[in-house]
Formats: sequence, C-alpha cells, structure tokens
Amino acid sequence: MAAAALAALLVLTGCAPGAAIKSARPLGEIQPPTFQLVPGQTSIERFDPPGAGAGLSMTVGTLVRNPNNFPVRLTSVQYIVLLQGDTVSKGTMSPALYLEPGATAPLHFPIHSDLKGKGGLLRAVVRAFADTPLPFRIEGTLRFSSSSYGFETRKSVLVSGATLARQTVAPPRLRLDEAASRAFTLRPGVPVVQVVVKATNPGDIGYFLYGKDLALTLAGQTMAREDMRPVPLAAGQEGRIDLVFYPDPKKLSAEADAALQAALQGIPTLLRVNGSLTMDVLGVDSFTVPPDWEIAGFVSAPSSTH
Repeated sequence: MAAAALAALLVLTGCAPGAAIKSARPLGEIQPPTFQLVPGQTSIERFDPPGAGAGLSMTVGTLVRNPNNFPVRLTSVQYIVLLQGDTVSKGTMSPALYLEPGATAPLHFPIHSDLKGKGGLLRAVVRAFADTPLPFRIEGTLRFSSSSYGFETRKSVLVSGATLARQTVAPPRLRLDEAASRAFTLRPGVPVVQVVVKATNPGDIGYFLYGKDLALTLAGQTMAREDMRPVPLAAGQEGRIDLVFYPDPKKLSAEADAALQAALQGIPTLLRVNGSLTMDVLGVDSFTVPPDWEIAGFVSAPSSTH
C-alpha cells in the first residue's frame, strides 16, 4: 500500500509545472536603467531676480539606457533635485518607457525653484550668467519591470552635472494705455502729463527696466524730460509703468504751449515718448533697449481733466 502511494506521488510530481527544470540561475546581474546627461538639452530656461519674481526654471535632459540583455519597461521615477547642494524640488514621473537591450530613450527633468530667502543659491544662479556653471544633482528611486518580474531600486544618484544660463534677455513690448493716460493741472501754473504704459517682457529672463532722460512730445512739440525709476518685469509677464512729466510753461515755445493747452482742454492730442531704456538683470548685467523704441498714442479727451 505504501509502495503504491509512493508511486502515485512520483507520477504527480512528474506532471507538476516546471518539474523538468533541474535548477535556475540568472545569466547576468540585473541592472537598473542608467541616465546620461545631454548637455545641449540642459540649461536654465527662466530666471526672475528678486523683485521680479525670484524664481528659477530649468530643464535637465537625459538619455535613459537599458543595460540588461533583456527588455525592460521603466514605469516610475521618484526624484529630488539639488542645486548647489540645496534640495529645491521633488517630483514623480511615470514615463512608461519600453527599452530593448542596450536601447536608449530621452527623458527630461523639469525643475522649478523659488529663490526667495536662498541667498547662496541666488548667488550661484547669478554666477551661471557669468560663465560659472551651476552644479546640480538628481537623486531618486526607479521602478521597472521585465516580462516576468517587477523591480524597485534603492535611492541613488541618477544624474549630476553643471549648466550655464541660456541667456535670452528680450526687449519689452511697450504700448500706451490711452484710457489711463491724461493731462491735467495739479494747481494753477503746474501742468502735469501722466503717461501710463503697458509693458510686456516676452523673454525668459526677468529684469528691472529703467530710463534716463525720456522725452515727452505733444503734437510734435517737446514738453519735458524725466527719468524713469526701475520697474520689475518678470519673464513672460506684463507690468504697468507710470511716467509723470511736469512741463514748465515758462520754457515752452508758443507752439508747444498751444499743444499743451489743447491736451489740458480735453482735445485728443498726439503723444510720444522716447529716450534711453535699460534692462538690468540684477547682479548679472545690463542691456540697452534698441533705440528705435517709442510710445505713441493720444491723450484721450474722456480721461482729461479740464
């Protein structure tokens, strides 16, 4: 009876799945996907100095490679970003990248950091505009899978390097806000022309815009000259600039005084402003706005004070 039971057990064992496999061993060590820095796709994309946003945006471009001799799928990347040794952001990506043995695929890490209160990091970013690369490091964990198994790595350095700023300081777009601009008399003998300008920074770098010796003309007649205080313009944002001119009636020609009186009486009068404008990227450099800029429009009668 015992012999019959043993024979039956041997038959069942022979029919079990995998019974033909005597032993199993890996043909090679299983390696997680690796990351290679792509310098041409790694740079500071946007920088707003304190007073104009105090923020930084950059991209780290990499190539992910499968070092194994079997296909894998990279399903998750949890990472932290360090700039100049300071942790600035965290993130999770689900790229779902399928990689054949030895194959590569692009993967970009977006980085956004608030620079407020981070003096050391701010100085490092500023130096990136002056040919001193900004060091960075990305650490994290990966999840990837083969056809039969799923894997999760321990935290490690995924990629590190340094980058410079991609400097794209762009001149502002300026237009007169006719509805808000006006000519009026502050008190007897003291005329004022308030010029309200809408300024847009179309570039990736924030700056302070200021002016020297800006000239105001009405109906082609020069009225006054004034400097413009620094106004912050964050990257890709619009701001308002108020220019206040004080024409001196005693120094105006008869033609200039007639043009001023027309504006003061509510008659729409052609207004122009031009001069020297400068874009100052705090702690980095200053750039002159091309001299052909001009603000032009009419002092609107409904906005004028009689």
